Amino acid sequence: MNHPRIRMSKLALGLVAALAAAPAFAQSTSAGVGGLVTNNGGSPVAGAEVTITHTESGTVSRATTDASGRYNARGLRVGGPYSITITKPGEGTKTEDGVYLNLNQVNTVNAALAGDVTTLGSVKVVAAMIGSDLFSANKMGTGSNVTREQMDALPSANRNIQDYIRLDPRISQISKADGAISAGGQNTRYNAIRIDGIGAGDPFGLESNNLPTERQPVSMDAIQEINIDLANYDTTIYGGTGAVINAVTKSGTNEFHGTVYGAYRDKDMVRTRLEGDSNDFNGFEDEKTYGLTFGGPIVKDKLFFFANYEKYERSAPGVALGSSPYGKGDITDAQIKQVQDFMSAKGYDVGSLSAPANKTEIEEYAVKLDWNINENHRAALRYNKMEQNVMRFPGVASGTVSLSSYWYAQPKTYETWMGELFSDWSDNFSTEFKVSHKDYNASRVPTVDLPQIRINGFGSNNSALLLGTEQNTHVNIVESKELSAFGAANWYVGDHTVKFGFDYSKNDLMNFYGRNLNGVYTFSNLDAFLAGTPSQYQLRAPREGGSRADIPAEFTLKNTGVFVQDTWAINYNLSLMFGVRVDMPDFSDQRLYNPRIQELYGYNNTNLVDDNLVQPRMGFNYTFDSDRPTQLRGGVGLFGGAAPNVWLAGAYQNTGLNYVEYDLKGADAPAFDPTVPPSTAGLTPLAARQNVDIIEPGTRLPSVWKANLAFDHELPWYGITASAELLFTKVKDALYFERLDVMTPTFAGTQDSRESYWNDAGRDPSNAGRYGMEVGKIGGSNCSPAVVSAGMCPDVKANRPSDIGDVLLLRNTDKGRSTQATFALSKPMGEHWGWSLGYTYTQAEEVSPLTSSQNTSNWNNTLIYNANENVAYDSRYAIKDRVTGTLEWKHAFFGDYTTRVGLFYEGRTGRPYSYIFYNDVNGDGATTNDLFYVPAGYGDVLWTGGADMEKKFFDWLEKTPELAGYMGQVVPANSHRAKWVNSFDVRLSQELPGFFKGHKTEIALDIMNVGNLLNKKWGLIDDYGFYSTRRIANYAGIDPATGKYIYNFTGSTDNASIQENNNDKGNTAVSRWSMMLSLKYKF
Repeated sequence: MNHPRIRMSKLALGLVAALAAAPAFAQSTSAGVGGLVTNNGGSPVAGAEVTITHTESGTVSRATTDASGRYNARGLRVGGPYSITITKPGEGTKTEDGVYLNLNQVNTVNAALAGDVTTLGSVKVVAAMIGSDLFSANKMGTGSNVTREQMDALPSANRNIQDYIRLDPRISQISKADGAISAGGQNTRYNAIRIDGIGAGDPFGLESNNLPTERQPVSMDAIQEINIDLANYDTTIYGGTGAVINAVTKSGTNEFHGTVYGAYRDKDMVRTRLEGDSNDFNGFEDEKTYGLTFGGPIVKDKLFFFANYEKYERSAPGVALGSSPYGKGDITDAQIKQVQDFMSAKGYDVGSLSAPANKTEIEEYAVKLDWNINENHRAALRYNKMEQNVMRFPGVASGTVSLSSYWYAQPKTYETWMGELFSDWSDNFSTEFKVSHKDYNASRVPTVDLPQIRINGFGSNNSALLLGTEQNTHVNIVESKELSAFGAANWYVGDHTVKFGFDYSKNDLMNFYGRNLNGVYTFSNLDAFLAGTPSQYQLRAPREGGSRADIPAEFTLKNTGVFVQDTWAINYNLSLMFGVRVDMPDFSDQRLYNPRIQELYGYNNTNLVDDNLVQPRMGFNYTFDSDRPTQLRGGVGLFGGAAPNVWLAGAYQNTGLNYVEYDLKGADAPAFDPTVPPSTAGLTPLAARQNVDIIEPGTRLPSVWKANLAFDHELPWYGITASAELLFTKVKDALYFERLDVMTPTFAGTQDSRESYWNDAGRDPSNAGRYGMEVGKIGGSNCSPAVVSAGMCPDVKANRPSDIGDVLLLRNTDKGRSTQATFALSKPMGEHWGWSLGYTYTQAEEVSPLTSSQNTSNWNNTLIYNANENVAYDSRYAIKDRVTGTLEWKHAFFGDYTTRVGLFYEGRTGRPYSYIFYNDVNGDGATTNDLFYVPAGYGDVLWTGGADMEKKFFDWLEKTPELAGYMGQVVPANSHRAKWVNSFDVRLSQELPGFFKGHKTEIALDIMNVGNLLNKKWGLIDDYGFYSTRRIANYAGIDPATGKYIYNFTGSTDNASIQENNNDKGNTAVSRWSMMLSLKYKF
């Protein structure tokens, strides 16, 4: 049996253990091969001719060994099979057939010429650990490959790239619901996803899963291989702060081949009801995917094509709310009809609670041409387009209900083209050039053009009804047009391989985020709505003399990168790589200077990020003299990356000069009349506030230092490999936001020494109500205008000037780090079976999780002890322990029709979560970020309910030992974790005869979360939601006599819920078993 990589002890070719000196390369769509040629005496053979032939396409590449006996070839097709012939008159000829080459790897084929002609049978230069070429002088950093064979064998009911990225134990799927992945506990938006070297990620940074659409822009059936890099020291790597994931698409060959396929699942193929849940699954009625691939020659051995088409459809049941009353059992059908009739009388249909079955449609098509210009030049051209249309249902949650006028459609288009040229100019010099263009458009399309209307006060639970146009959907458009170019050259000089080149990108962006442009009315109850008297009115409007055309952010981001590196094969055992990369970002000017901000805070709001970043990198590989392959590898380097563009867009959009915000309450709020277009007429001019985003001078884009050290060894049995690896990441420059409009603290004498921004009324316990201290309320009721004017109404950010709204400062921090220890075993796929087992321990810290596409939310969602603190806590994205396993088995019981079984297992600790207060403790205006102070014991804090409430709290605390351990302290952020998660996924497939000779039919069944199929209590994902927080008690003021906090504890705390994702974007049924049936005809 041949092991799936080259081993000197089993090759009749006489392969020697010395490895090729060429470096791995990155952001590429190709593979490479190199090696050392010696004679019988072990001396290098110079001038040997090496012919590398891609058997299926006839593509030929040639090289000649240099004076040291080395050869190199680049720009080769990924996969194979290849036939490699090495010949030198007087020394002999050797041929190796069946060689398979990995994406972004320089695979090693060494030869000892014995003076005769020798041919070796098929040997794959592939998976030793999740598809990577593990034992190679070029393997220095941290990463893995996923081959086409693995994609065909392993389960994936969602048919997305995340289902295969998760095979690497160092990468965690933080949320299966939206597919977000984290590398080393870092922010999910810091990963770079590329297809054929073109950025395939969300170009504006709106989505936490990094993808611009619900599915990746290219069908999985069109992908040949996936490369995953966590620390690749090649200097062509850009955007490597997280993981860099690059997939390469298939190409045509000299034979016509294709597939026609379909995949199907419906609600009956999903667990109906979860343990402890009274609601049936309603994520979809059915999901269907169908498509085709077809490729072949246009001119044999010369010009080839590959095309694919795929359409995905999901039919969902709309919104199912059960029966009246709704919300938390407070809103009746009769009350909803009152609202509908009231709006109908004014000429508006605001919709209903139910919707017909809605359909999500995603259509993708692509074509690729490969041209063998001659033996020295090869070109490729690819075009693809994806169109998506999805319906969204916001406002349907615990305590809120929305009518269909509140819902919206979200169409997106993603279109790219790419051309590349690979050239061998001589035996010692080769180049690669690439140019690409990407066009992305996304918008929200409302069902009506109305203000947002929120009616509170339904029943004892204060449930709310939402209707009109959702406030973030008044106008919401994103456009991105990106042009990219890349060029690299490889120069082979003896034992050195010198690489140098450049890359360039220009991204023209437009973001029209018109939040609140139609106005937002909030009513305290239904009677107030019917009377047209809102309790609050919010409006975003152009500055006086301006127009809506002033509001969009339109800007251009450019980056020019240059790189050079030298890989030196010092001797038989040791290879070193040294290099440097320089990135030079360039942002278009922001010309709206706001002197008011300079006056108040001392910052020029036109400042932008533009500092260059010099990134030194080095790596090494040491191959031991041993009977079985053994190596020590590692490296260190600086990696820069781009921040999501939406965070930077605030500097262009939120200047305080292109629009203002009104937030009027009580008697200042205008009477409600939806027939009148939104206007500032009649609004108090002094109520207009400026929202401004500022970038601190000297702020740099994110960058991290990475270092790894690994030991790999082949064990004596079945070619099993063992690896142990440390990967360390240290922040050089991370980003976080400070909120300048909180100004200076108003009070510093809190019990836990927390700075406070409440006014005096906000610390007065007599003003607290049922929900503790509330802004603008006394005892739960709205403050009268007279009380507000007198400064006797509880208010936050008490020192903020009246004309200033949200003022966010983006700045750097050097705090944050990550350490990962990985242990892995792998038995490469042989004739019948293969498996892998991996464990990764992760410990990571961060200052801010930056969870949102809105900068105010990024600040609000950063858990704090003091506002604006620069303190690193445990990362919200870190999965402490993760175990992965794969098992592949195949056998042909009749003919060459293969039966396959593939299994993937993941066991991991739950997501981190934090203990916080229910409301705003420090008066900074955020209600979701204040870390909880645990009373040291009886009498440490006071209680609104006296001794009975105090006893109730400590009885509860006794049953919560993980929190009791922090008595007398503030609980650190993300210091606790949800329950351990186990998940098994299985794929069963069987090939059957087709209609014609050589054709095959494959039927497959993917079963996700098999444990939940066997037992309804297994396979559940406990989670604390988007905020990953557990609220405990309300702040109800500070006792003036003792300075102690006053708490309100109802006994109702946030508990973990089972992670689900019904009627929303992303993957559904993540805590339920589900099945997908697929049929594929291969010809």
